Amino acid sequence: MKIIKLSRRTHNGIDYILIHCEYDPVFIKLARSFKGLEWSGSLSAWYIPEEKECIKEIIAHFKNKFRIDVTRLHRYKGKYDKTQPGMEYYTAGQMGPVKITIDSVKGIIVIKFLGRYDKKWISELKQYGRPYFDTVNKEWHLMASRVTIDSLTDYFRREGIKLIIKKPVKLQSTHNDRKAFSDKIRSKDLNKRTRTSIEELEQFMKEQRYSNNTLDSYISHLSMFFKYHQDKSPQEITNDDISGFMEDVVIKQAYSSSFQNQLLSAIKTYYSFHGRGKLELDKIKRPRKSKPLPQVLSKEEVTKILQSTRNIKHKLLLYIIYSCGLRRGEVTKVRLTDLNKARKTLHIRAGKGNVDRVVPVSDKVWNKLDEYLSAYSPSEYLFEGQKGGKYSVGSVYNVFCQAAKRAGIERDIGVHTLRHSYATHLHEGGLDIRYIQELLGHKSSKTTEIYTHVSRRNLLSINNPLDDLNL
Repeated sequence: MKIIKLSRRTHNGIDYILIHCEYDPVFIKLARSFKGLEWSGSLSAWYIPEEKECIKEIIAHFKNKFRIDVTRLHRYKGKYDKTQPGMEYYTAGQMGPVKITIDSVKGIIVIKFLGRYDKKWISELKQYGRPYFDTVNKEWHLMASRVTIDSLTDYFRREGIKLIIKKPVKLQSTHNDRKAFSDKIRSKDLNKRTRTSIEELEQFMKEQRYSNNTLDSYISHLSMFFKYHQDKSPQEITNDDISGFMEDVVIKQAYSSSFQNQLLSAIKTYYSFHGRGKLELDKIKRPRKSKPLPQVLSKEEVTKILQSTRNIKHKLLLYIIYSCGLRRGEVTKVRLTDLNKARKTLHIRAGKGNVDRVVPVSDKVWNKLDEYLSAYSPSEYLFEGQKGGKYSVGSVYNVFCQAAKRAGIERDIGVHTLRHSYATHLHEGGLDIRYIQELLGHKSSKTTEIYTHVSRRNLLSINNPLDDLNL
């Protein structure tokens, strides 16, 4: 027997019963014989106004020829939106869900209550500024900030409300145009003298122990820069040539300020090594850097991520990253000999800036470690690939993303979010910022102080001046 599905929808204040079924001549014949039942091409369903005994009559009419699924009748449908498949139906009587859209162009976040809502939610929005209510689209607007987004996310998750978060996505066409433009430049040839000068710089950087990532980035940037100015030798390049490259390539192709900064660093390193030529390095200005606050997960969200995988290797990997505040490149370099069970510490070698540090390790990690070692028996590194050797940073990223997806976290987060969360949770727990700096391996306390801006430890103790008014 084929199945027909019944659902309910409200339109212009009238409740309708919708009947869905795959194409079937017998069903169509029965549908046409049911008084008042009409076809809607836009909904791909038959519909009829809901009246007393209506559902019983539908069931009686079709039950001998079809199985009838009535589970959707226990749900109601909001405004129909074909662009959001899977978001139309919500359990009748439940609160929410809440949709949060980040509009990076306007610099706002848009909050829309898709189902039933509590008035206290509006009061919560007012804690983060002056919300504007769009009466046409039935949505609230707030000025965008990382603190506001993270705090609202934490609030609704604590309330048990389902969240639908829409982040801005860079257009694929922009990415394709940029790639085509850069590929055209990179397809050009460098003259022998310029190529040799870049190779000499590369050898110097290796001797100075630059990281492989920095080395690869600098050489790639310089290659592209000099190919763009193919008709000039490096010693003929002027400040105006650099400005022209920034305008034609970096700005027009919408590269980030980080890309621009790294490109300038590569150029300055090259000319510091080979001589300035016609350049006035002191007059080269860097772009103003944005200072976004780090993404931070609540402890409840971290718990969901750590519990979302049953694979003992993946679970231990995530445990150690969060427990020790590791970067993903650091966790892949951990050797078995770096773990000191007697002292309950981990020795992190050659971290960012080639700095070593020692961090405490949670008892929960040691409990998982024995189980993992007996199952996988790694030979040198704590986490190894299928063919031996270090686990790749790409694999670490994939493990985290899959765990976050299974945990139902839809924000734009990466492995580094666990490190940010580790630092923020330490600060919220009362640990002095100087100790957090040491645990994270930061050279400057200014780098660590960013976590005071996302920690809620001090925010929660602030007395709002409104509370002091006799209203």
